[in-house]
Amino acid sequence: MAKLNLLHWLLPSVISVFLVTFSAEAARLESWRFEPRQNRLSFTTQGGVQPQAQLLSNPTRLVIDLPGTTLGSVSRQQPGGGAIREIRTGQFDSTTARIVVELVDGYTIDPQQVKFRGVSPSEWIVQIPDPQRVAGASNPPSSPVPRNSRPTPPTPPRTVPNQAQTLLDRVEVRQEGIVLHTSGKLPQIEFKRGQDGSWMTVDILGASLSPESSRTRQQPNRDGAAVTQVTQLSTSPPVVRVTLSTSDRRQQWQARASSGGVAIWPQGKTPPAIQVAGSFATIKSVELRDQNYFVVQADQPLNYSHGWDSETGAYSITFFSAKLADNIRLPQREVGGPLLWTRVRQDDRETFTLLFQPATRVKIGQPSQTSSSELAFPIGTNLAAIPPVPSAPNPGDTRTASGDSGDSPRPLLPPRPNTSGRRPLTFPLPPVNSPQPYPAPARRDGRVLIVIDPGHGGSDVGAVGVGGLREKDVVFPISQQVAQILEQNGVQVILTRQNDFTVELEPRVDLANRFNADLFVSIHANAATRREASGVETFYYQSGYSLAQYIQNSILANFRMENRGVKQARFFVLRNTAMPSALVEIGFVSNDYDASILADPTQQSRMAQAIAQGILQYLQAAGYR
Repeated sequence: MAKLNLLHWLLPSVISVFLVTFSAEAARLESWRFEPRQNRLSFTTQGGVQPQAQLLSNPTRLVIDLPGTTLGSVSRQQPGGGAIREIRTGQFDSTTARIVVELVDGYTIDPQQVKFRGVSPSEWIVQIPDPQRVAGASNPPSSPVPRNSRPTPPTPPRTVPNQAQTLLDRVEVRQEGIVLHTSGKLPQIEFKRGQDGSWMTVDILGASLSPESSRTRQQPNRDGAAVTQVTQLSTSPPVVRVTLSTSDRRQQWQARASSGGVAIWPQGKTPPAIQVAGSFATIKSVELRDQNYFVVQADQPLNYSHGWDSETGAYSITFFSAKLADNIRLPQREVGGPLLWTRVRQDDRETFTLLFQPATRVKIGQPSQTSSSELAFPIGTNLAAIPPVPSAPNPGDTRTASGDSGDSPRPLLPPRPNTSGRRPLTFPLPPVNSPQPYPAPARRDGRVLIVIDPGHGGSDVGAVGVGGLREKDVVFPISQQVAQILEQNGVQVILTRQNDFTVELEPRVDLANRFNADLFVSIHANAATRREASGVETFYYQSGYSLAQYIQNSILANFRMENRGVKQARFFVLRNTAMPSALVEIGFVSNDYDASILADPTQQSRMAQAIAQGILQYLQAAGYR
């Protein structure tokens, strides 16, 4: 019964972890139907498909991709009803059909309440929750919008090119990468790589073309990347697509949008600066604003990366093609403040890094750009309680703190803790600006290699809990099944121990580093003196943030367990492995409820499926598959 439920209520972005074989032939979308009174979408294909879904913004829309699928003779568009503007289909690329459910401006849906039901590999039903009014949205209706009525869209409409908020001015091919220069609103992008590694596309949402950008034709750069096409992909809503070709199919690429454009470059190398060649951004001030935000202001758009620094253990912001203004003052420690110190490290003539060390229990949140040249990192013990970043004091400027909010992209909705007792579908996507995974190294016969580490073993029994339940007896069978599922999906796996024997920490790390593994995942169970302590938590040190997030979300989507979060930790196996690494604590053997799950062989199999599912989702998102 557990397997049946998992098959019928699966995460849409999962690579199949079930023992089901689909035809290798291309599928075709045969039919689809939207029932507005039930908010229900159904579709059928000729040939099995594995849907992938995500919630995108500007405009808010549920995007369902069908890999390996082409459009048949189906209708391309249908009006929705109520707060759903329309449903449309299209061919996203040569091998992917796309179904888009677009909402009326000012509405959104809770992605946790979207349910996918696979009646069969070729027949799917998607139950969409009632759209909700976005807090603070303009022109709120006097009463809820009924499903069988179609509200008039707010003005101005977004259906003509000249009302796009971003303009692609020109495309520049440089030796270190490719820059898409834009003006207007901060660009919002969707980046896609071809499965064979020979092409990639960057879609700029809400954008239109300048006359110069479409005439760009330049030679490939030193990494073999060339721009093959720049087109106005859609005018309703406006979307610009830039298509690129690459000669080195093994090289992984990444793209990042910032003020002034989009940078595209090979993973593991320095991204190209968005500024005009030879121009430096000058950092005018670095301040701790209202004790809640670490704010950097410059005289022009900034090109940067950020994350935890492996050398100092501090948080780092690296700026490219930038310099500090003379006599700049850096925020330092204050009694009761969130910072211990701030320093500068000059990496080379054009690059420097700001390092700042938070106090104990102080967390660093994801940055936001409050204006085209200002960067703000939330900092505090409770990030959820921090108010929106205030504007910098400026005499004569009468804007409110939220006056620039329209210039920043609206982030995807983050996952929410499951407190309803239901098993909601979660879109397990890390935050938009999450630290990026390491570049994918060379494959072994084209396959990814992952080291799975069953914690403890032998004389080291680990935690002991309810009824004498031992950690080593829980994590070993789960680890074996995770390895089996990954192998069935074409991934090479090495276990740090094959039997119940003692393995020290150093050999576990050495094994992963010696084989140059792509990922390292250590599986453990928790214990506490307080019997009420329960739940799942996943740890990372530096490069494993996204991996940990995918694993954590996948487990929570399949189990009614407390969400203890994704956390940074300096565990030996995380600090000393040379690849993205995560350590997952799958529950408390000392808690009655958690122990009842961990001791049950059926639930152990479900846990293994959830962990493997999260790993596979990460591999897909990071471009390994």
